[in-house]
Amino acid sequence: MRDYEPNVSQILTLYQQLEDDIISSMTKRMLKMGKVSESTKYEAEILQLAGLLYEDILNLIAERTTATKQHVKALFEDAGVQTVEIDNQVHTQAGAVPIAIFQDLGMRRILEAGYKKTLQIMRNLVNTTANMTQTAFISACDRAYMQVSSGAFSYQQAIRQAVKSFADIGATVKYPSGHTDRFDVAVRRAVLTGVGQTSAMVAMERAKQADCYLMELTAHSGSRPEHAVWQGQLVSLTGKDVGKTIDGLHVFSLEQIGYQTGAGFKGWNCRHNWHPYYVGYSIPNYTKEQLAELDAKNIEYNGKMYSEYEISQMQRAKERKIRALKRQVVASQTALENAPDDVTKSEMQADYSKNAVKLKSAEKQLREFCKQIGRGNDTFRTQVDGFVRSQAQKAVWANKKANKG
Repeated sequence: MRDYEPNVSQILTLYQQLEDDIISSMTKRMLKMGKVSESTKYEAEILQLAGLLYEDILNLIAERTTATKQHVKALFEDAGVQTVEIDNQVHTQAGAVPIAIFQDLGMRRILEAGYKKTLQIMRNLVNTTANMTQTAFISACDRAYMQVSSGAFSYQQAIRQAVKSFADIGATVKYPSGHTDRFDVAVRRAVLTGVGQTSAMVAMERAKQADCYLMELTAHSGSRPEHAVWQGQLVSLTGKDVGKTIDGLHVFSLEQIGYQTGAGFKGWNCRHNWHPYYVGYSIPNYTKEQLAELDAKNIEYNGKMYSEYEISQMQRAKERKIRALKRQVVASQTALENAPDDVTKSEMQADYSKNAVKLKSAEKQLREFCKQIGRGNDTFRTQVDGFVRSQAQKAVWANKKANKG
């Protein structure tokens, strides 16, 4: 079954770069404070720096606002066009008249509503990130100040810990429930969920116009148990034939698949989709054997067999490790370039070299993993936009130097 998968790489690139710039800004602001020993002077400086950091973040966000809106709008429009184009093939075969999405007022309104809702969610994410970053910055500075004041740590040791914490924490968001997520994870989820829900509504609107009451649900490996029950089956948009078996497929209701709920179809991180199904015209896209095979352990790695889902999770974990190490390299590079004295600079150089060695080792492990399982290495998933070519080359040389030593 041909399906539409939105490409959010351009949007994530913008926000990964934003996170990297935020980490750099936090590091620079802290190093500008220098060695403050007097409590009252420290309190005055930290409040000023925290305010300046907040302004930095707002300016960084403003620089990306127009580009973000353009990318999100283009993504929604493409999703609408692709969804209608794919479904038109089935509708046309069944005798329905093909339609263009931008000629239909109802579909255009669905797209516009989905686009605006997603932009608002992203604005909320950005706002909470700015607030949480400011709070994290003050906490890190307070901790460093207390460590130095107590005599338990040298200035350089405290700074090194603070810089590491900036890269570890990065940019995060906090939901009303209290749950926190990495910024790029939250943005990706918001965009994919928004696009997915909107494209599903467009497909439903088109099916209703064509008097098609059944939709066939897509299937994929690693589906949640509650989703695995209905993936590859049929769902009735009207309630007709619910509970029946048609062409070997069970017919579910919208309620049974959890449509319009966070845990159901097109909810949080749901990758399933649906397409029109006409009794007497359509042929099921999946056999029982194919559905059963989705979670089979048929991929070999290091002498053991894994399922497609297990392998993808292993690869994602390795990619996350590389992104985290790249953020550490960027943070330590920023600290190195802004060190206030030679002793601090020497300490930051040591951290930079250590992180570079770890990074190159992690990248090598990912390449070997992909080679074993016969997959390409998705470099986008491991990129950090602040990690430019010059920094990558410096990391290579730092790694070589460490290995020689």
